[in-house]
Amino acid sequence: MRNTTELEKEVLEYLNELRDSGATNMFGAGPYVEQMFSIARNEARTLVQLWMGNFNADGKYDTVKV
Repeated sequence: MRNTTELEKEVLEYLNELRDSGATNMFGAGPYVEQMFSIARNEARTLVQLWMGNFNADGKYDTVKV
């Protein structure tokens, strides 16, 4: 376990909101993250994978498993 960065925490919380909205299948969430946070495709993909491995319905992302 390690502490999350501020960006990771924001993105992981955003991904919970995106999931709850039903706007996309979460396997297609990368482009949403790219656009919302103005980050590169590979970084967005990495963050989506981090979210998938650490999903928490309560949205608590102070620490993550890596």
